[in-house]
Amino acid sequence: MASSSSFSAIFIIISLYTFFTIARSSTIGNRERAPPSVQLSAARGVLNRLIPSHYNSFEFQIISKDQCGGVSCFVISNHPSSSKRGNPKILISGVTGVELLAGLHWYLKFWCGAHISWDKTGGAQLSSVPNSGSLPHVQDDGVLIQRPIPWN
Repeated sequence: MASSSSFSAIFIIISLYTFFTIARSSTIGNRERAPPSVQLSAARGVLNRLIPSHYNSFEFQIISKDQCGGVSCFVISNHPSSSKRGNPKILISGVTGVELLAGLHWYLKFWCGAHISWDKTGGAQLSSVPNSGSLPHVQDDGVLIQRPIPWN
Protein backbone atom coordinates (compact mmCIF):
# COMPACT_ATOMS: atom_id res chain seq x y z
CA MET A 1 0.00 0.00 0.00
CA ALA A 2 2.88 2.33 0.67
CA SER A 3 3.93 2.23 -2.98
CA SER A 4 0.37 3.01 -4.10
CA SER A 5 0.20 6.03 -1.84
CA SER A 6 3.68 7.16 -3.00
CA PHE A 7 2.58 6.83 -6.60
CA SER A 8 -0.56 8.89 -5.89
CA ALA A 9 1.47 11.62 -4.18
CA ILE A 10 3.95 11.77 -7.07
CA PHE A 11 1.10 11.84 -9.57
CA ILE A 12 -0.58 14.71 -7.72
CA ILE A 13 2.68 16.69 -7.51
CA ILE A 14 3.37 16.22 -11.23
CA SER A 15 -0.22 17.15 -12.09
CA LEU A 16 -0.09 20.31 -10.02
CA TYR A 17 3.29 21.29 -11.47
CA THR A 18 1.95 20.77 -14.99
CA PHE A 19 -1.22 22.73 -14.25
CA PHE A 20 0.64 25.72 -12.80
CA THR A 21 3.22 25.67 -15.58
CA ILE A 22 0.50 25.75 -18.24
CA ALA A 23 -1.47 28.39 -16.33
CA ARG A 24 1.61 30.59 -15.99
CA SER A 25 2.62 30.24 -19.64
CA SER A 26 -0.89 31.09 -20.83
CA THR A 27 -0.95 34.30 -18.78
CA ILE A 28 2.50 35.62 -19.68
CA GLY A 29 1.15 37.67 -22.58
CA ASN A 30 2.75 41.06 -22.88
CA ARG A 31 4.23 41.14 -19.36
CA GLU A 32 7.37 39.22 -20.29
CA ARG A 33 7.58 40.18 -23.94
CA ALA A 34 10.73 42.07 -24.87
CA PRO A 35 10.22 45.79 -25.52
CA PRO A 36 9.59 46.78 -29.15
CA SER A 37 13.08 48.30 -29.47
CA VAL A 38 14.67 44.96 -28.54
CA GLN A 39 12.44 43.04 -30.94
CA LEU A 40 13.17 45.47 -33.78
CA SER A 41 16.90 45.24 -33.11
CA ALA A 42 16.75 41.44 -33.11
CA ALA A 43 14.83 41.35 -36.39
CA ARG A 44 17.28 43.79 -38.02
CA GLY A 45 20.14 41.63 -36.76
CA VAL A 46 18.69 38.53 -38.39
CA LEU A 47 18.19 40.40 -41.67
CA ASN A 48 21.77 41.66 -41.52
CA ARG A 49 23.12 38.14 -40.88
CA LEU A 50 21.07 36.41 -43.57
CA ILE A 51 21.09 38.94 -46.39
CA PRO A 52 23.35 41.85 -45.48
CA SER A 53 23.10 43.27 -49.00
CA HIS A 54 19.39 43.92 -48.35
CA TYR A 55 19.73 45.43 -44.88
CA ASN A 56 18.65 48.89 -46.06
CA SER A 57 15.89 47.58 -48.35
CA PHE A 58 13.52 46.73 -45.51
CA GLU A 59 12.14 48.61 -42.54
CA PHE A 60 10.48 46.84 -39.62
CA GLN A 61 7.76 48.24 -37.37
CA ILE A 62 6.03 46.77 -34.29
CA ILE A 63 2.25 47.23 -34.30
CA SER A 64 -0.49 46.32 -31.83
CA LYS A 65 -2.79 43.32 -32.07
CA ASP A 66 -5.63 45.82 -32.40
CA GLN A 67 -4.28 46.73 -35.84
CA CYS A 68 -4.54 43.03 -36.71
CA GLY A 69 -8.09 42.41 -35.57
CA GLY A 70 -6.98 41.15 -32.15
CA VAL A 71 -4.76 38.32 -33.43
CA SER A 72 -1.09 38.00 -34.32
CA CYS A 73 -0.26 39.18 -37.82
CA PHE A 74 2.20 40.82 -40.12
CA VAL A 75 1.59 43.44 -42.78
CA ILE A 76 3.79 43.92 -45.83
CA SER A 77 3.51 47.24 -47.63
CA ASN A 78 5.48 49.47 -49.91
CA HIS A 79 7.59 51.86 -47.87
CA PRO A 80 6.17 55.41 -48.06
CA SER A 81 9.50 56.78 -49.29
CA SER A 82 10.36 53.84 -51.54
CA SER A 83 10.42 56.02 -54.65
CA LYS A 84 13.49 57.89 -53.38
CA ARG A 85 16.83 56.32 -54.18
CA GLY A 86 18.56 54.66 -51.22
CA ASN A 87 15.42 54.47 -49.06
CA PRO A 88 13.84 51.22 -47.88
CA LYS A 89 11.54 49.63 -50.45
CA ILE A 90 9.42 47.40 -48.21
CA LEU A 91 7.87 48.05 -44.79
CA ILE A 92 7.10 44.96 -42.72
CA SER A 93 4.94 45.51 -39.65
CA GLY A 94 4.15 42.87 -37.07
CA VAL A 95 2.96 42.28 -33.53
CA THR A 96 6.31 40.77 -32.45
CA GLY A 97 9.81 40.36 -33.81
CA VAL A 98 8.90 36.79 -34.74
CA GLU A 99 6.01 38.11 -36.84
CA LEU A 100 8.36 40.59 -38.51
CA LEU A 101 10.69 37.81 -39.59
CA ALA A 102 7.76 35.62 -40.64
CA GLY A 103 6.70 38.56 -42.81
CA LEU A 104 10.19 38.88 -44.30
CA HIS A 105 10.23 35.16 -45.10
CA TRP A 106 6.71 35.31 -46.56
CA TYR A 107 7.61 38.30 -48.76
CA LEU A 108 10.79 36.69 -50.05
CA LYS A 109 9.14 33.32 -50.64
CA PHE A 110 5.72 34.22 -52.02
CA TRP A 111 6.20 37.69 -53.48
CA CYS A 112 9.78 37.44 -54.77
CA GLY A 113 9.81 33.71 -55.52
CA ALA A 114 13.03 33.33 -53.51
CA HIS A 115 13.89 30.03 -51.91
CA ILE A 116 15.52 30.23 -48.50
CA SER A 117 15.52 26.99 -46.55
CA TRP A 118 18.12 25.30 -44.38
CA ASP A 119 16.07 22.15 -44.07
CA LYS A 120 15.71 21.03 -47.68
CA THR A 121 18.66 22.63 -49.42
CA GLY A 122 21.48 22.49 -46.93
CA GLY A 123 21.82 26.27 -46.95
CA ALA A 124 20.26 29.56 -47.87
CA GLN A 125 19.78 30.00 -51.59
CA LEU A 126 20.57 33.70 -51.71
CA SER A 127 20.99 33.75 -55.46
CA SER A 128 17.20 33.46 -55.78
CA VAL A 129 16.64 36.72 -53.85
CA PRO A 130 16.18 39.71 -56.22
CA ASN A 131 18.86 42.39 -56.05
CA SER A 132 18.21 45.00 -53.38
CA GLY A 133 17.45 47.66 -55.98
CA SER A 134 14.86 45.55 -57.78
CA LEU A 135 12.62 44.18 -55.04
CA PRO A 136 9.03 43.97 -56.30
CA HIS A 137 6.43 46.25 -54.79
CA VAL A 138 3.30 44.78 -53.23
CA GLN A 139 -0.20 45.96 -54.03
CA ASP A 140 -0.99 49.51 -52.89
CA ASP A 141 -3.11 48.47 -49.90
CA GLY A 142 -0.44 46.03 -48.71
CA VAL A 143 -0.67 42.38 -47.70
CA LEU A 144 -2.09 41.36 -44.31
CA ILE A 145 -1.46 37.83 -43.03
CA GLN A 146 -3.19 36.92 -39.78
CA ARG A 147 -2.14 34.04 -37.57
CA PRO A 148 -5.07 32.65 -35.62
CA ILE A 149 -2.66 30.64 -33.47
CA PRO A 150 0.20 32.75 -32.04
CA TRP A 151 3.78 31.56 -32.10
CA ASN A 152 4.82 29.53 -29.07
